[in-house]
Amino acid sequence: MTVFSRLLYTVISLALLCASVILIGVAVWRTATGYWNGEDALGAMLDAIGLVIIAVAVANVGKFLFEEEVMADREMRRPAEARGSLTKFMSIMIVALSLEALVLIAKTTRETIAEIVYPGLLVLLAVLILVGLGLFQRLSQHATAAVPPQHEDAAGKAEGVEPKPSAEDPEHGSTRPKRSAGPGSMPEPIR
Repeated sequence: MTVFSRLLYTVISLALLCASVILIGVAVWRTATGYWNGEDALGAMLDAIGLVIIAVAVANVGKFLFEEEVMADREMRRPAEARGSLTKFMSIMIVALSLEALVLIAKTTRETIAEIVYPGLLVLLAVLILVGLGLFQRLSQHATAAVPPQHEDAAGKAEGVEPKPSAEDPEHGSTRPKRSAGPGSMPEPIR
């Protein structure tokens, strides 16, 4: 089943990448056609920028799926892994929404200022998603901190990752006590 899943996600990622390349091609074609026909060249260019932004977002989603599902080949065992993946994905969406809103603001201010409500709502939506992501980060930080170190070490060993040695751990390193560096104190020399 793992091979089928990897193959499926590879096909999906390639399809998204092809779709983004086609979108970029359409954007270039529309811009060139707008210039050659002498029509609204600036409007065609703003439309092309919007298509390129969507293409970049689609390509990033394809790349994200490929990295997480095909290359990483792991299940989300720790809260920190899930938090990192979700943050990465939502960051792609926030950037795409913000750039699209910026293009729409530039486009509507050229035409009719009365239609600025939709791009303004899009900016507000991007800000709300960003605030929601920050809230998620804040709340999930407590979940990450609640996982005991023994559980993380066991999950790391299951993945083939060795835990990092601690400075106070007599089996792995120095047993020298740490001195607090107060004002005027010198750091301890490296031996």
